[in-house]
Amino acid sequence: MKRRYKLAALALALCLGLSGCTSGQAADDAGVPFTSELSLPARHPDPGYEQFPVYFDGLLMDQGCIRDGELYLNPAAICGYLDMDWSWQGDEDNFSLILDGTEFTGSSSQEYLSGNGRYFYAPQGWFTAGGQLYLPYDLLGRFLCLDIETGREQRMDISTLNARLIPGGEDYYELNYPSEDLFWLSQIIHAESWQQPLAGQIGVGNVVMNRVESPDFPATIFDVIFDMDHDIIQFEPISNGSVYSQPDEMARIAACLCLDGYNTVGDSLYFVNPDYGSSWFDSSLDLTVTIGDHNFYSVRGA
Repeated sequence: MKRRYKLAALALALCLGLSGCTSGQAADDAGVPFTSELSLPARHPDPGYEQFPVYFDGLLMDQGCIRDGELYLNPAAICGYLDMDWSWQGDEDNFSLILDGTEFTGSSSQEYLSGNGRYFYAPQGWFTAGGQLYLPYDLLGRFLCLDIETGREQRMDISTLNARLIPGGEDYYELNYPSEDLFWLSQIIHAESWQQPLAGQIGVGNVVMNRVESPDFPATIFDVIFDMDHDIIQFEPISNGSVYSQPDEMARIAACLCLDGYNTVGDSLYFVNPDYGSSWFDSSLDLTVTIGDHNFYSVRGA
């Protein structure tokens, strides 16, 4: 009971602190634009970006901000709401975030973060303002297993029903995915895209994974890679033998990210370097995205 009254009081205090907002307006968010000029609570120094209201379990508890079209949150409010210990140190080049005793680290020279034995794709990075750390909302949501809804135009809703520190461990990938899948996915990613950006390496892995899920292709990663539909080799590294080359660390990281569900190319089933010819792909398929030296394609009209 004490926690419920405490949360209600916090919600009311936040609401009364909003510029020109009454408690009734906060409850139903009528007329509050998503990028409204709201005043951040005192614990959040204004980072100088457009802000939006954030609701925890239906209560107005925080405000996020928008930077370069991305939505960001400060971990302070949600960690306080969950009674979770947290701290951080660093700057916009490197940072370390400790959640409930588990450390997550990132470097601006990379497009991923690591922690608890896992990797997290974060191409938009993070930023600091007023001595505070701001993380992409979906990254923080993944760290804390939050259910986040952004479909409502005027606000962000966070459900903490399933909140907990994301599971992991030193052998997380080995214990949660077949070793053969991790091995061969790393091999084909390295062979096809070792010179490509991380997004492109993930994209190659996505094509393999999408084929596994498609009824038009074999049902395992190994069989997709070595598929010879109509006696045609599907991936050049099979014919030139480079699929057997030792993959580098980035290829393995990209494979881990793919297995964990990260996707940069949507439902693409094909990719090609247009410098070596793409006429069949362009005439028969829909171009999904271009990343680095590769064009990715999906089935036309799918």
